[in-house]
Amino acid sequence: MMDFDAGLYKLVSEYYEAGILYGLYSCGDSLPSIPKICAMFHLAPATVRCAFSELEKKGYLKVDARKTAKVACRVPKGSFRKNAARYFVPREEGIRDLALSAKLLLEPLWRAGLDCWEEEDWAQLRHGLEDPAHSPAALPVEFHLLAIRSLKNRLALNLYWEALRYLQFPYLEGAKGEVPFRLEPGISSREDIAALLNGRFETSCRKASEALFAFLREVKAECPPDQEEPVPFRWTVSRLRPQLRYSLASRVISGILSGQYPVGSYLPSLPKMMERYGVSRNTVRRSLDILEQLGVVLPQQGKGTLVYMEPRETDYSRPEIQVGLRLYLESLQLLTLTIPQVSRYTLEAVSPEQRLWLLESFKRLREEKQEYLCFDICLTFVEEPCPLASIRECYGRIRELLLWGYPFTLLRLKGRCLHDEYSERAYHLEQCLQDGPEIFSAAWGSFLAGEEQKLRNYFSGLLPESAGPAALSL
Repeated sequence: MMDFDAGLYKLVSEYYEAGILYGLYSCGDSLPSIPKICAMFHLAPATVRCAFSELEKKGYLKVDARKTAKVACRVPKGSFRKNAARYFVPREEGIRDLALSAKLLLEPLWRAGLDCWEEEDWAQLRHGLEDPAHSPAALPVEFHLLAIRSLKNRLALNLYWEALRYLQFPYLEGAKGEVPFRLEPGISSREDIAALLNGRFETSCRKASEALFAFLREVKAECPPDQEEPVPFRWTVSRLRPQLRYSLASRVISGILSGQYPVGSYLPSLPKMMERYGVSRNTVRRSLDILEQLGVVLPQQGKGTLVYMEPRETDYSRPEIQVGLRLYLESLQLLTLTIPQVSRYTLEAVSPEQRLWLLESFKRLREEKQEYLCFDICLTFVEEPCPLASIRECYGRIRELLLWGYPFTLLRLKGRCLHDEYSERAYHLEQCLQDGPEIFSAAWGSFLAGEEQKLRNYFSGLLPESAGPAALSL
C-alpha cells in the first residue's frame, strides 16, 4: 500500500491546505480522523500522517497522536476571497478546458473500472448508500475513485488525482446543506446505481463550476487582476517515477525511432549526452544500463555505445525493468480505454487538411515499411491539433511512456520483423480512416486492445503487481 500511495500525500496535504485558505476550516476546527480520511481517499494511514506532518511544518495544523488534528493558523476572513482569486483567476481557462476533457479522459476509465467489480464490491457500495452515517458530500468522488482504482493502474489513478488537484477539491465537494444521498427503494441494479451516482457527481460539479465562475466574474469586476500568465493543467507523472533515468531512456528510444540515432550508429559520448539532455553523468550511465538490459544499446569497449535494437535475455526481476514494463502496460491500457473517444473528437474537430495529413502519414509509413510507427503518428496527431489543451498535455505524456513498448515488443516478437507484425493492421487503419472518424476510432481502439492483450499474455507472471488485468470494455 505504501508504494502504491507514494506521492499522494501531497494531494491530501493540498486538499486541506486549500480548505483552510478558502475558509472552509477555521482556526480550532478539527479535521476528520485519520481512519475517516483513509476511507475517503482510500490511502494508507502512513500516507495521511505524512500529509499531516507537512501541514504541521507549514503551520496549518496542530497534530496530536491521541486526538484529531486541529487547524492551528488563523486566516483573516478578508483574505479568503483574495486567496481563492489568486489561485483560480489564472486557471480559469484551464479549468474550463479540463472540464470538457474529463468526459473524454476520465469517464472511460471509471466505466472500465466498474467492469472489474465483483458482486461483493457492489454489495459494499449498496450498504454504504443505505447507511445514514455515510458521508454524502464525498460519495460521488469516492465512487469514481473506487472504480478507477479497481483498474490497478497507477497512471489512471494519478491522472484522476492530478485533475482534482488542479480543479481544487473544495469546489467539487458540493454545497453545504445538501440533502443526504440515499438509495431509493427498488433501485438495486448495477446500472441504475452507477447512473444515479454519476448523475449526482455531474450535478455537484455543475453547481461548483457555476459558483466558481460567478465568483470569478465578481472578483474581476471588483478589482481587475494583474495580467498574470495563464496556468494550464499539467499532468505531473513524476510523482510516480521521480528518477530521471526513465525519462532519459524514453528520449533515447525516441531518438532511435526518429532516425536521430540510427541502428548501427553510436550514441554521443557521455559528456555530450549530459550536455544535450541536461542531466548528470550518473543519470546517463543508469539510463544506458536499462537500455542495455533491453537490447536497445550495446556498449563497445573503446568505441562507445552502439545502437543495437535486438532482443536479448532480460532479467525481469530487476526493479528498473519492472518499472519500464509497468509504465508501458499502464500507458497502453490508458490509451486503449480513451483513444476511441479522443481520436473521434479530434478528427471531427480538425480541418480536412489535417485529416489528410494523417492519411498521408499512414501511406508514407506503408511505403517505407515502418508501420510499427503508427502508434507515434496517431499520438502526434492528437497531441498537436486537438482543440483541448488538457488532452494534448495528457497524450504527450502517454506518447513518451509508450516509447518503452518498442523494446518490449521486440522481446515478444523474438526476432520477427516489426514490419510483418504491423503492416496488415496499419493498412486496415488506413482504410478505416477513409471511411470516417467513427469507423477509424473504433478500429484504432480495437487494435490497441488487441496489442495490450498480446503483451499481457506474453508477460503473464512477470507483470508488476499494480499492473492489473486488462479492462478492455470499450
